[in-house]
Amino acid sequence: MGELTGRQTAAYTETFILNGAAEANILPVTSRCNVSCVFCSHSQNPPGVMVSRIKPCTLEEIREVLPFINPGRPVVIGESASRIIEGEPLTHPAIREILSLVRHSFPRTPIQITTNGSLLDEKMVDFLIRLGKVVVYLSLNSASESGRAFLTGDANPGRSIQSAGLLKRYGLPYHGSMLALPHLVGWADLEETVIYLGEQGAQTIRLFLPGYTRLAHPALRFGQSLRGKINDFVSQLRGKTAAPLTVEPPLINDLEPIIAGVIAGSPAALAGLRAGDVIQAVNGLPALSRVEAFRRVLKSGSPKITVSRGNNTYSTKLEKKPGRRSGLVMDYDIDPRLIEEIGRVIRRHGVQEAVALTSELAADVINLGLQRFLKEEAEVKTRPVKNRFFGGSIGAAGLLTVNDFKLSLAEYPGKKSGRKPGLILLPGLAFDSRGRDLTGCSYLELERDCQIKAEIL
Repeated sequence: MGELTGRQTAAYTETFILNGAAEANILPVTSRCNVSCVFCSHSQNPPGVMVSRIKPCTLEEIREVLPFINPGRPVVIGESASRIIEGEPLTHPAIREILSLVRHSFPRTPIQITTNGSLLDEKMVDFLIRLGKVVVYLSLNSASESGRAFLTGDANPGRSIQSAGLLKRYGLPYHGSMLALPHLVGWADLEETVIYLGEQGAQTIRLFLPGYTRLAHPALRFGQSLRGKINDFVSQLRGKTAAPLTVEPPLINDLEPIIAGVIAGSPAALAGLRAGDVIQAVNGLPALSRVEAFRRVLKSGSPKITVSRGNNTYSTKLEKKPGRRSGLVMDYDIDPRLIEEIGRVIRRHGVQEAVALTSELAADVINLGLQRFLKEEAEVKTRPVKNRFFGGSIGAAGLLTVNDFKLSLAEYPGKKSGRKPGLILLPGLAFDSRGRDLTGCSYLELERDCQIKAEIL
């Protein structure tokens, strides 16, 4: 793991852009963290992972990055979508100056801050309120002091837990999240945390499914059935909180545009939509998937939505401006535009057979998308790739390496008969803007060693 030190400006800006953070509108400010989570993924990284740790950045460095921010999208602080390790943003000694600079540069752009809540006091919340258009993403993990202290090493867990009530009292909109770890703190702790966040006014609650690498401590490991049990448990919990409750990544095996939840007071709520409704059409056009339906509602001004609820079907109108959020909460399945891009790539290469290498978590949904949306005559086979580099329970596309893809292709069924696919389709989440994986290996090595053309999607 590298660390950017000294005068960071050039290296900081380059890393920010090249690793895709600009595309996600993320503004890294520091890698410093003031808690020590037992589940911290960075402590489980195998040798060779190319991620960077940055010192608290200067205002000059922030100014270098701001021109790459899209003012039409929320500025995200404290999230990690690049290969820069994100810490707790509120530990930065100049965080108020940074946020004021962002607000001055983008007066009407929402600011999204992810925090563990340990440094949220009345003065900070009041400052965020006065800054305007700020939404907090509160990573609580446990609403019990013993659970919070055990999971995060928080020296003052009570204050962190009370931050949810502070946000509610000041009326600062926020979303709650937690890593679901019932095998460490029990199912009751999981339920109590969800209910607490709902009672304290969280607009939505996200439960992240746990994972561990081959280097994880034995206490962090769990059986294959745990994720399914968490998913089932969440289904039962949904009736105990008014806040939309979702699991990420979602364990779904269909493309039905089911509404997972509706934010209170939103256009969707005012239009009478509910969790469990199935969107049949948007502005008269059939809804093809969750992602496609959500995107069309988002882009439309006052869209007319047809939904089915049980045996009944009815239409309603959402009063909203184009591009404004509707308040719908939906799981992510597949965007038909991805399948359309696969079709264009196949036509460009003129192949009759291609293999889409996918993560184990996404394989079923991608296969459904290919069956429903691919209009090409060429055959595209979906092949889930086992993550051997990280090992353990890791199954996300963003953590696959070129060597993982190579090993999967070596076991490809057609290899024994001498048949090879004409094209390899690779998940874009596994690569940076230069086509390098987390170990710095280029996808071109896959092409060279396997003698098959590859495309990143």
